[in-house]
Amino acid sequence: MKTLITTLNSKYIHKSLSVRLLYVATIAYHNTDFKEYTIKDNLDNIVQDIIKQEIDILAISVYIWNVDLVRELIIKLKSIKSDLIIVVGGPEVSYEIDYFLDNFEIDYLISGEGEVAFKQLLDCLENNQEVDIQGISSKNKRDYRQTKPVDLAYVESLESPYLLSRDLPDMANRILYFETSRGCPYQCQYCLSSLEKGLRFFSLDYLKEQLQLIINSGVKTIKLLDRSFNAKTSHALAILEFVFKNAKPGMQFQFEINGDVLDQKIIDYINDYAPDGLLRFEIGIQSTYDPTNEIVRRYQDFNRLSEVIRQLQSNHKIDFHLDLIAGLPLENLSRFAKSFDDVFAFRPKELQLGFLKLLRGTSLRNEANKYGYVYDSKPPYELIESNDLSKEDIKKIHLAEEMLEKFWNSGKMPITMNKVMDNVSSPFYFFVEFGKYYLEHDFKLFKFQNDELFSYLNQYLNYEYEDLLIEDYLRLTKVKPKRWWKSRISKQQSRDVMHQLVEKYHLDQEELFRYGLVEKLDSGYIVAIYKNYHANVKKYLL
Repeated sequence: MKTLITTLNSKYIHKSLSVRLLYVATIAYHNTDFKEYTIKDNLDNIVQDIIKQEIDILAISVYIWNVDLVRELIIKLKSIKSDLIIVVGGPEVSYEIDYFLDNFEIDYLISGEGEVAFKQLLDCLENNQEVDIQGISSKNKRDYRQTKPVDLAYVESLESPYLLSRDLPDMANRILYFETSRGCPYQCQYCLSSLEKGLRFFSLDYLKEQLQLIINSGVKTIKLLDRSFNAKTSHALAILEFVFKNAKPGMQFQFEINGDVLDQKIIDYINDYAPDGLLRFEIGIQSTYDPTNEIVRRYQDFNRLSEVIRQLQSNHKIDFHLDLIAGLPLENLSRFAKSFDDVFAFRPKELQLGFLKLLRGTSLRNEANKYGYVYDSKPPYELIESNDLSKEDIKKIHLAEEMLEKFWNSGKMPITMNKVMDNVSSPFYFFVEFGKYYLEHDFKLFKFQNDELFSYLNQYLNYEYEDLLIEDYLRLTKVKPKRWWKSRISKQQSRDVMHQLVEKYHLDQEELFRYGLVEKLDSGYIVAIYKNYHANVKKYLL
């Protein structure tokens, strides 16, 4: 029997580790292959591509971002090939199996880790044996248990899922997902990881071997799937030490950590030895309100967390991505604004303002009535309103999120935005009010140019920060840009200033006149030279 393992990734740059793990676990025993698609691909084209491969079994990894499309895909496939055996697995289908078995045209559902169970299922199907495997269900035989946790030593014995020959040509253009452990030590009630038991680690010898091969492969971005990279200090230090010694320039390793319990040994080691730009830390703070954190079992010491972040920020080696969740119990609009402002005070490179999603199987979803949660019945099951947040409150938070993404997380105007934030009493309400102004003036939400964004902010700030915006804009672009502001000097004045700059500062006259742009600021002049898709921006006094 011929089997195809597949999924619909959210973007092309993502590489599905689960698909590759199932492949390496079965290829020695069965006629299996794998292929990835994306949620942006035409569904009919995907159907045609799958059908032409003449398979008997299709295994699909299902997530919150692809579940609706997977359902449509299955319907289309079954209408063409009714005898196609379809197996689904993944976090989206693992915890409410009745819903998927009753509403999807599937033959089998795997709940939990699949490397061993999937191989066993193929054994049964090929030998016409009854399927009686823990964690595997069919419409007529349902098993509400998870599959047995996979012995990680077994995974280590398989061919590496990270460096399959077909992946090597485009390694540099995609994100590689890597795991050093499985499980989570925490019980956050909004998260599917809270439903897992135990925490297991791959051996350091195996991890170092894989990491060395990955480093040599040309991949640029490695994202660790560990729910809490620093759950075991000795393990984390060993990985960091190896990465620091062997990583190549231009690489970045992304880790999810629990900041308030980050051991001082790790902090000191990073500050002493981490190469600049190598690390990106994601920290899920979610809320700074202790009563909220107690309800959702997201126990954290915010004072300690603040100290950890400040220490790690002291030498500017690490990019920080901090997370908040709007809609958690007890956080009304003003209390959420406090959480936002608390976290924004760190001035992270990215602050993700997310909205509570009532995921299948989580405690918060099961207790939705208790908190008055009204949420979308379709993925991603996002909050609509609650006892603590009205629809109007949610709308305001969405406005803040929109402005945050465009004007902070984009990193397009860091000088201006940092100065603005120095002078506002509440960053959250700044973004809310800016969002209202943005909509009232019909500014573009999509398909805008950078010059338009700068102009929008300039108008909202009543031109008070125009000099800073000009500087940010000139530094952002790689070729000589068009002005979105009214120039303060004429063409002749510009030429005169250039001559004076050449004489006073011994600048390259030909380069300045050919590639340069000059603008007058309140404090002098700013000069931008654009050559070979590089901007050299400096300020001068005359």
